[in-house]
Amino acid sequence: MTTFSDPPHRVRVRYCETDRMAVAHHGSYVAWFEEARTEWLRQRGKTYRQMEDEGNLLQVVEFVCRYHKPVDYDDVVLIRVRLGEAGRVAVVLEYECVRESDGQVCATGLTRLACVGRDGKLRRLPPELMPPGA
Repeated sequence: MTTFSDPPHRVRVRYCETDRMAVAHHGSYVAWFEEARTEWLRQRGKTYRQMEDEGNLLQVVEFVCRYHKPVDYDDVVLIRVRLGEAGRVAVVLEYECVRESDGQVCATGLTRLACVGRDGKLRRLPPELMPPGA
């Protein structure tokens, strides 16, 4: 297993991402994980757009999020990403969300992504999504 990304992706909780209690809505994490995943890939040398232009589309087939501590409106959340496991056509990315103000882990999760072509058929993962040395 690889280490978490550094630097982490930084998100400030917007008012529109909160519920009536001014706590970040659980659905906000879907978008935050996607943002962090996009930046993680960029750090590895390729943008999502470049990968898609090459015909490699990543389809989310599983999303898991465990909420440990609430984050509130205007809190800053640091989202770290790491490669969990990679097969021939699918990859698991793991996420750790930390509240910047106190270093508390507020959520952890994962996404399982399958690589497909424009025809919807499974394809081999591009090198950017493989573990180092694979």
